[in-house]
Amino acid sequence: MNLILVRHAEAEDAAVSGSDFTRKLTAHGQQSATDVARALRHCLSGSVLVWSSPLLRTRETAEYIARALATPVSQYHEAIPAGDLNALSHDWQALPELPDTLIVVGHQPHLGIWTTRITHISVPIKKASVTGIHLPNANRLEGELQWYALPEMLSKMVPAIRL
Repeated sequence: MNLILVRHAEAEDAAVSGSDFTRKLTAHGQQSATDVARALRHCLSGSVLVWSSPLLRTRETAEYIARALATPVSQYHEAIPAGDLNALSHDWQALPELPDTLIVVGHQPHLGIWTTRITHISVPIKKASVTGIHLPNANRLEGELQWYALPEMLSKMVPAIRL
């Protein structure tokens, strides 16, 4: 299984409500999420599941990805903002059928910690960045870092893909 970790795109500094849970994407964040979604549409094949943190900025980022891939966000998972990789992996291991790719939209510092834990490689997890990890055995949290893309790379990739 391929595990794609996506950090949410740029969000407003503070929500009108004052809650971290309701921070929306900025206009720049919406454009970055669009670029990520378009790039992923052209880079992935096979079955895909999209899981997201329930926080608004991650839900919004995940929705751009889900629309581009013509698949729904199948789960808003509490383990993602909690940083609980064990609970998350338990749930994907319990799926009746593993997807070719599981996309998890989440937050820092958890995505960076998870990447290092799984691959033993540390990468800078910037907003709207994407990390591709291959898990040879989805029952073990050991994998290979396949690729990493910053949002600036993805935004430049999208026009090239359209040609």
